[in-house]
This record gives sequence, C-alpha cells and structure tokens, in this order.
Amino acid sequence: MVDNLIRNWVGLFLMGAINNLPYVIVNSAASNIAESFDEKNLVGVVFGANVALSVVVKSLNAFVLLNVSYKIRYIANGCLMLIGLFGVAYALNFGFAIACIAIVGASAAFGENVTLGYLSWFPSLMVNAWSSGTGMAGVLGSTIYIIFGCTVGHGSGKTKQLHNLTKTAFLLTSPVVLVYWLAYFVVVKRPERPQAARVQDPPEQLHRPGDPSVMEDEDGLYAINIVDDAAPLIDKAATRTEESMGRRILRCLRLILWLGINLCLVYIFEYVARGCAAKVRPTREYNVGCPELYAALQLCYQAGVFVSRSSVQMFRIRRVEILTVFQLVNMILWIVDVHYKFLPVACLPALMIFVGLLGGASYVNIFYSLIHDEEFAQEDRELCVNLVGLFINLGIVAGTGLETVLFTTILKHD
Repeated sequence: MVDNLIRNWVGLFLMGAINNLPYVIVNSAASNIAESFDEKNLVGVVFGANVALSVVVKSLNAFVLLNVSYKIRYIANGCLMLIGLFGVAYALNFGFAIACIAIVGASAAFGENVTLGYLSWFPSLMVNAWSSGTGMAGVLGSTIYIIFGCTVGHGSGKTKQLHNLTKTAFLLTSPVVLVYWLAYFVVVKRPERPQAARVQDPPEQLHRPGDPSVMEDEDGLYAINIVDDAAPLIDKAATRTEESMGRRILRCLRLILWLGINLCLVYIFEYVARGCAAKVRPTREYNVGCPELYAALQLCYQAGVFVSRSSVQMFRIRRVEILTVFQLVNMILWIVDVHYKFLPVACLPALMIFVGLLGGASYVNIFYSLIHDEEFAQEDRELCVNLVGLFINLGIVAGTGLETVLFTTILKHD
C-alpha cells in the first residue's frame, strides 16, 4: 500500500502539472499575444478569456456531471486541451486567439474541479501532490515561454517574431496531453472506497484500545466500523439523501462561504497585481537581451505559487483571511507603482514572488481543509470543492475585469 501512496502522489503531481501547463503558458504569453495583434492595452482580455468559460464548465461538472465516470471526464478534458493548444498556435487574428484561449482555460478549470472531487477518494495528503503539481506547471510554463522568447524568430520583425514564439510554444506543449492520460489511466490507483472510511488521524476519543469501532490496518491507516452507537450517523445520512439538490447546494454553500469568499478575493487581488507587471516599466528600461521583464515576473510569481502550494504537509495556515489582507496590500502597491514607478526594478521579482506565495498558500490550505476537516461530510466533499472552485473563477473574472478597467482608464497612458 505504501507503493500505491507513492505512485498516486507521482500520478496526481503529473496530472496537476499538465492540467495547468497550457493555462500558465497563456498567462505568461498574455502580453506578447496582445502586442502581436496590436492590442497592448487588452492584456486583461487575454487573462479574462483564459477564465471566460471556467464558471460554465465548473458548474457543468458540479451540477450535471458528478455521476459521469471520471474516465470519460478525463478523456474529454484532454481533448479540450488539444483543441485549445492547436487553436492558439494557428490563430490568424485576435478574436480567434481569444476564442481558443477560452478553450484552454476551460480545460484547466474543468480538470481542476474533476480532480479536486476525485481527491475525496484519497488520503488528504494527496491534495498536496495535486497542488504542488499545479505550482510546478506555473514554473514550467513560464520557463518554457522565456526560453522560446530567447531562441525563436530573431530578426524577423517584432510582430512575426511574437507570432512564431506563440506558435512554437503551444505546438511543443501539445504532446503532454498523452502524459496526462497516462498518469490517470496507468499511474494513479484509486482506493476501492472513498476516504470517509479511511482517515489518517482518528480523533483521540475514538482511538481507544479494544474499541470495536476503530481498527488499524497494515498501512497505519484506520477504518471506522459501523456499530450500534453509529445509528444516529446512519439516520443523519439517510436524512441527507432525502434532500433536494437545491437544498443540498444551499447547505454546502453556507459551509464553504467564508473559504470561498477569501479565495475569490485573493484571486482578484493577485490577478490585478500580475496584470500590472505588463506596464510596470517601459521597455527601454529593461529590455536588454532576454528574458523580457513581464515573462520574468510571471516566472517569479509561479515560483512563489509552487513553493506555497507544496507547503501544506510542512505547516498549515488556518486563518486564511490573513493571506487575503496581505494580497490586498500587494495589489495596491503594484497599482501605485505602475503610475509612479517608484520601486527599483531589482525589487520587483521579490515582490512578485510574494504575490505567488500568498495566492498558492490560500489555494492549498483552503482545499486541504475541504478534504481533511470533519465539518465537511464525506458525501458533501465533492460538491463543496466544486462550489469553492467556482469562487476561484469569479475572482479571476473580477480581477481581470478590474485590471482591464484600470488599464483603459486611469492607467491607460502609464
């Protein structure tokens, strides 16, 4: 069983990395995509397109497809990924590129919610495997785009060079979809039953020597037996099965509302901050060779995300609202700097790493709570994580909208 834990950790890490890789490359390329179509002030539209269909596909997964097999959903998601990658690579105009970017984002969002629900079958530490993989996607995506920016299309004119850069990056990324499917179908081995009956850390009051309701298996995990004292739990579960879908959604929404609001706000603040990196300094101040500042700052952001999304096994943050407040301060600082340009360029990478650290920490700690904490009943966990996933996309949409408003009004000429 230890071997299964290792292979599942590796498989879920790979799935997280590949699921988010095309999405991250779009965000890393956002400035160049917009500029290659002479739409420099519409960087926020690229970000927005990357999440435009996310609420739709996540709602579809949460309210319609929960009873559809994971196999079918993962196959469909890989196909979406390929359509988006090839579409962006061969886009001939800005509108078509935006439509294909929306498909790329839909794939990342759909895969995220499917996997977060899938994780309810596994020990809670597997949340860290998935989230760490999504963090690695950020590092890989940003690095790939910077490398291509250094090596593709020199001497061919700026617009053509940017088109070649985008095409090469997206075409060379497409084979990873095969690894995505391989990870799910071959590497990951799902437990035979959901984690409700297998918890890593049983409450001390339950773990009494000789207690027939608790027994330890050979892997150090615990199985809770159903005995006569558990009859009230059975009655409670039976009562819940009689709920209408609408009542169940409202009850779960109340359970996750505080976590959802905090995650939504963190994403609003960080997407505005990330967008500000596109206009934080004029090109003449930093563009000496490669990489250019925007892509380099996106890499710094993704490095911070990777570290913090891999951190929950070492330490856990329960007061997630603290992360939200710090991210608000970050956003304000980046907006002010776009206008006044008072911060030294040398300190911008560290500041962007901090943005990523806060965003990643909020993400992994909130989803760890949803999978791990007893207040979220096993039969509700998949719905709860899907509902919180919707808050992510509400935050991204609001953040990119706010960024676009700022860039087309008060920050238009900065």
